[in-house]
Amino acid sequence: MEGDLVVGNSRNGKGVFASRKFFIGEKIFEIRGNFVDCYECDELDEKKRSNTFRFNKEKYISPEGELGDFINHSCNPNSRVVKIDSKLFIEAIEDIVGGEEITFDYSTILASDDIWEMKCNCGSKNCRGLIKSFHSLPEQTKQKYITLNMVPDYSLE
Repeated sequence: MEGDLVVGNSRNGKGVFASRKFFIGEKIFEIRGNFVDCYECDELDEKKRSNTFRFNKEKYISPEGELGDFINHSCNPNSRVVKIDSKLFIEAIEDIVGGEEITFDYSTILASDDIWEMKCNCGSKNCRGLIKSFHSLPEQTKQKYITLNMVPDYSLE
């Protein structure tokens, strides 16, 4: 999996790029890192905290130095975060060609109790301008993401 990816320059600094074609439903890579609780997450510096992946209501994965540290947001993503047992993966929601940047919508893993937000610079034609929790998304986008099974249970509460 990870040999099929490269970290390279993107419009937002560094990003993760496919070096081969990935098919819809294919696991692209595992999000690895240290598990931290919400209190430990709050103690991380801003860069590390903003790169964490929420695992469930209480735990986050801090992917420092791993591929998950470099995956960028897009308001028009080509992948999603999926949880399988005790692991998180990035999975293609459409076919992705070699050379294409792998992106997911950060809002899908931000629950209503997440106060983190960020100015969006994804450049997609449907860019929302601001990344916030799943509940802040336009209704049509929420329904699309729910239909594509892109939203963890904790974000739906």
